[in-house]
Amino acid sequence: MDRNLLRQARIAWAALGLTVGLSGLGGLLAVLQAWFLSRIIEQVFLDGQALAGVTGDLTLLLGVIGLRAAAAMGSEVAAGSVAVRVKTDLRRVLFDHVLALGPTYTRGERSGELTATLVEGVEALDAYFSQYLPQLIVATLVPLTILVAVFPIDLLSALVLLLTAPLIPLFMILIGKAAEALTGRQYELLSRLSAHFLDILQGLTTLKLLGQSEVQVTMIGRISDQYRVATMRVLRVAFLSALVLELVATISTAIVAVEISLRLLSGRIGFQQALFVLILAPEFYLPLRMLGARFHAGAAGGSAARRIFEVLTTPLAAPQGGLARTLV
Repeated sequence: MDRNLLRQARIAWAALGLTVGLSGLGGLLAVLQAWFLSRIIEQVFLDGQALAGVTGDLTLLLGVIGLRAAAAMGSEVAAGSVAVRVKTDLRRVLFDHVLALGPTYTRGERSGELTATLVEGVEALDAYFSQYLPQLIVATLVPLTILVAVFPIDLLSALVLLLTAPLIPLFMILIGKAAEALTGRQYELLSRLSAHFLDILQGLTTLKLLGQSEVQVTMIGRISDQYRVATMRVLRVAFLSALVLELVATISTAIVAVEISLRLLSGRIGFQQALFVLILAPEFYLPLRMLGARFHAGAAGGSAARRIFEVLTTPLAAPQGGLARTLV
């Protein structure tokens, strides 16, 4: 996680705090939803309750589902506002800094690459703040909430969840290292393509006069093909990581289901408790799987952020008057 980006998120602390709060609320509501659902199923199928006997629990269940949907929607809206606020502020600061650096700096940079940083680079942070960062919060709060709820009810299942949960972040980190390098390469090629294309447009008349326009068409085609190959490599790693994370989550859920089923058959755990834990098992792994899926959005934002903060940390040139006085 990029510390510079986290510092930028502080300017939208209210929306970020709302995102955290709603994510925590979503975890609590997931536990309540599983509890009411398991209770209703037990009352209907084992106790033979009619609809009138479970109307109250059904009403509460529907209310919890509605609140959970509202919390998820509110969290997404709040995260989106964080992204908009950070992008707007960062683009303004970046633009002001480039203006302050002046033509001395811009003459040493490729105009197309610098423009891509100001536009596409800042825009690449949208997915980081609206998807990756909120999902990182959800992947922390929701599994912890579920663990706290499961531990008093079924210690063995809680231990299985606790021991298998680190496998998903572990594989995510291992695959993410390769994805980060590929994403950086992809962003570098995009910057080169933008810079080269703008340079050609600015010098198109000269190229025509010298008869070199066709050569540049071939050059753009070659860079575009390199960018296509880099993009396909990133997508290949993304699909591979999604497959691995889904496989790990599925196997972990199956382990929980098997050990619960065996103990249920032997009478060592009640039906409602077993069903409650079984419903929560996929909910436990879902945020971690989603974090893995959105890790690539975070990697793309990190690649763009490195170039953005490289520009922002470029020191301003000393004023000519101040320099003259220093020399005197």
